[in-house]
Amino acid sequence: MDIAAEMAYPTPFRGSPLLPLLLLSLASQRNAPRPANTFREEYDYIIVGGGSAGSTLANRLSEEPCVSVLLLEAGTANPPLLNDIPSLGRNFWFTNLDWQFRTVPQRYTGAGLINRQVIWPSGKGLGGSSLLNAMLYVRGNRKNYDDWAAQGAEGWSFNDVWPYFLKLEDNRDPEYLANGYHATGGPITVERPRYHSEIKSPILEAAQKLGYRIVDSNAACQKGFNEFQCNVRNGQRCSTAKAYLVPAENRRNLDILAGAHVRKIILHRRRAVGVQFDFQNITYEVRARREVIMSAGTTNTAQLLMLSGIGPKEHLEKFKIPVVADLPVGNNFQDHCSAFVPYELPLEIPPVLQKLTDPQNIKEYIYRRTVHSTVNVGSTNAFPDSNFSLQQACHKFVMTRVQACSKLTKAPKSP
Repeated sequence: MDIAAEMAYPTPFRGSPLLPLLLLSLASQRNAPRPANTFREEYDYIIVGGGSAGSTLANRLSEEPCVSVLLLEAGTANPPLLNDIPSLGRNFWFTNLDWQFRTVPQRYTGAGLINRQVIWPSGKGLGGSSLLNAMLYVRGNRKNYDDWAAQGAEGWSFNDVWPYFLKLEDNRDPEYLANGYHATGGPITVERPRYHSEIKSPILEAAQKLGYRIVDSNAACQKGFNEFQCNVRNGQRCSTAKAYLVPAENRRNLDILAGAHVRKIILHRRRAVGVQFDFQNITYEVRARREVIMSAGTTNTAQLLMLSGIGPKEHLEKFKIPVVADLPVGNNFQDHCSAFVPYELPLEIPPVLQKLTDPQNIKEYIYRRTVHSTVNVGSTNAFPDSNFSLQQACHKFVMTRVQACSKLTKAPKSP
């Protein structure tokens, strides 16, 4: 436990005299596996990127003892213990856990930002963006998957993927388990936040008065308001590194390399046969007998494909990259954007920072995991029924996230 390293991160706890005790309590859960320092020249599978997908694949593929797997991750092997506190996810943006991407200048958004560039947080380290995200456990809508299957993605209908939702889940909420749409025993822990904010009940009561139902968003129907379900284990973040890599770290057929930055996919006769990567200031090449699996995130996967000659011909030729396959890599990217509608809360509700740094609350988190630190981004979700929501093929979900106990103040002379 490196207290100085933990204090280097911009969290509200770095000056607290209770920090050593807090770190000791967090250390009861290992949040990352022990990485390897050596590797072989050849593997059956090479996985590029140790994030949410890569961690899962590394675990599942290495379940077969006769299969060898190499997992390459550019980021750190050891995220700080404080990263396990659910309320601190955004405190690790713009740190070594974040690729710190920004978009190109935007035409239709970002008017209040420098050069109209939007920040694009992306996890860097074992666990990937599950180190930075809001930990919300929300399955996709049934029709999304069924539409994929109808468009030719065989094996991706909702009925096809449903068993895997259950396989990954270790739901620890008796109420949700009773409805038949959840399971126990999987690697990903799902819990309801143990802290109930002062505004959760009023929001849900108001929703019911307006005719909305309170539902389990991961059950038969998603339309309505719901309480958060989160990838949290006993009040601590349950990243994919914690869930999938820590249990598999002692497998002899799995090597996990952190700080290994892949530069290029090695191609032979239009087939991926290996990768070139930097590790400890040396460039290496490793071969794959079966497959090279790209799971380096939306941005880095597209970049690596293009650096390897797979992408739009005009774009590759602009950078003098030999074209192997003229494909629309990186096109049609879509993301779920958000807009905020602020409102003022009563003064008797303390602001978030005050709650986080209150010594009594820190002690409560250490011993019972029941205070505001166990909350990710708020208290409630909503998928309201509208002309643009679940009835149409585009499925533009409207999610209402409420940041619990935020304090808003008017600027002088503001309207």
